[in-house]
Amino acid sequence: MSPQTSTQTDTTTVGCQVNGPDGSAQWNPSYAGAWIGLLQTHRQLTRELDARLEAEHGLTLSGLELLARLAAAPERWLRLSTVATQTGLSLSRVSRIVDVLEERGLVERRHCPSDARAINAHLTDAGAVLLREAETTHRSAAQTSFFDRLSPAEVQTLAAVFARFAPDAAATCPG
Repeated sequence: MSPQTSTQTDTTTVGCQVNGPDGSAQWNPSYAGAWIGLLQTHRQLTRELDARLEAEHGLTLSGLELLARLAAAPERWLRLSTVATQTGLSLSRVSRIVDVLEERGLVERRHCPSDARAINAHLTDAGAVLLREAETTHRSAAQTSFFDRLSPAEVQTLAAVFARFAPDAAATCPG
């Protein structure tokens, strides 16, 4: 692809990059808008959803995800190291979240019978009940804060785009 020279400014565009007259590299406005928009949308939605979950259930998004992963696991338990890997959180962060959930009786820590060094987190019945309630709140908040602002076609487009980055995303979400 050959560089396109803009007639309005002294810049050269190659793909997503704009080279200014001083040689500095920048994104063209479409790429910058897409990237910054994604980051700002994520930050805004995370804050809104976290605030709603905290106000109604005393949970963070990370706490909700941890409960959901335990609920989806066989016999409702996972090693803390597995939870950390699945969530992309550090083991120490997962441990702090489990501390809070355990204080509330939502999860229990148990030693792993096959590895004395490992600790398992088990979802309690109370944790399962709170999870169902919090998931309803989460879906409602996501609907209001995100999906209601999009057309069905835009949702399909986003799903197709993000499937390239997270191909298993749709499979990990309960219907």
